[in-house]
Amino acid sequence: MSLMRPFSTAFRAAATTPTVRSYNPMMTATTTPPSHFNLILSTTQQRSVHSATQVKRLFKNNPARIRVLKKRGVLPRPKPTIPDRTYPPIKFKPVFLSNGWSAPPPEEVEVPEYPFKVPRTGRKPFGAVGFLPVYRDVRIHGTKHTTLIRGVTGDLPAFVSELMAVLHLSLGKKGILTSASTGKHGGGEAGRGVNRENPIRIRTGNVVEVNGDHAKEVKKWLAGLGF
Repeated sequence: MSLMRPFSTAFRAAATTPTVRSYNPMMTATTTPPSHFNLILSTTQQRSVHSATQVKRLFKNNPARIRVLKKRGVLPRPKPTIPDRTYPPIKFKPVFLSNGWSAPPPEEVEVPEYPFKVPRTGRKPFGAVGFLPVYRDVRIHGTKHTTLIRGVTGDLPAFVSELMAVLHLSLGKKGILTSASTGKHGGGEAGRGVNRENPIRIRTGNVVEVNGDHAKEVKKWLAGLGF
């Protein structure tokens, strides 16, 4: 079998082979590019595909994006709603010792009835008057400070409302956290503790937790009510 092809066969194959033309971007202004190139170019310019993360950051209520917009002044910050005080202090000026103890009001001072009560600590020697159950709690290597008020009885919502008025705290984004609060992530908002956005939490055993160190203010307020 001969390895050489006749000249007529070679010329016939060259004639039937399609010619592939490529578009040269350096073509003159009078030259018109192919129509299919215009279609590809227009499709590329109009295409805008975002990932799920980009869609969340750009078009949805992403917390980080909202914080940045609030700092820049683009979004108006909601005005905090602080309740008004319902129970004014009695005519008694408490005196506090260096250890935080204060004497209760004398018997001649009239103390009104409140829907809530905060009893003092007991089991003191010789029947001495105990302390107001207000404590400081420091966690996370000294970076997290909270205030605990233990043993609150009676109407807890009324107590929390009066406490918010005294400390000038507004209602949190998630309301008043409780030990039964559960979030969509399974851990529960209450388990994460209080913060600036959610400053008050009602823990198990009628313990009210407040974000920040407000021990002196709370003691002064409770003593001024006659507890």
